[in-house]
Amino acid sequence: MNDFIDTRSWPLVYLHMPAQVPDTEADARLAQFKALYTRAEPFVLLMDGEELPRHSPRFVSAYVQWSRDNVAQQRLCAGAIRIEADVARRRAYAEKARAWDRAEHAPYPFRIAATHIEARAQAQAWLEQRSGRARTSAATRGARRSP
Repeated sequence: MNDFIDTRSWPLVYLHMPAQVPDTEADARLAQFKALYTRAEPFVLLMDGEELPRHSPRFVSAYVQWSRDNVAQQRLCAGAIRIEADVARRRAYAEKARAWDRAEHAPYPFRIAATHIEARAQAQAWLEQRSGRARTSAATRGARRSP
């Protein structure tokens, strides 16, 4: 996968973070990211590649600022899963994921998976869980309207 954001398997969204985002591409990459949330539909991010691109100050600055300014909108993301085959790197990412999940401001859960299969299974579970909550919530609203 070489696309920055691949939505062909929506609501599973593959995010491949490159090692570097040239300043000339920063706005276009951020626009792709924002477009995910513009759909206003739940999705799960399946991530690989770099954690954040190096030597990409324009992109990183804009991405971090957008993230801070749009925490509520980020709740459309049912979760994020970093796919990492290397055991040592997976352990390091797992520690970061636990810290993220403990943070009160985390808009969605973050997990680590060794394989795409494992990641897709977790993603489907989150989406089914969210779908079940939506159905329950709609039924509750309907029941309140009934005499």
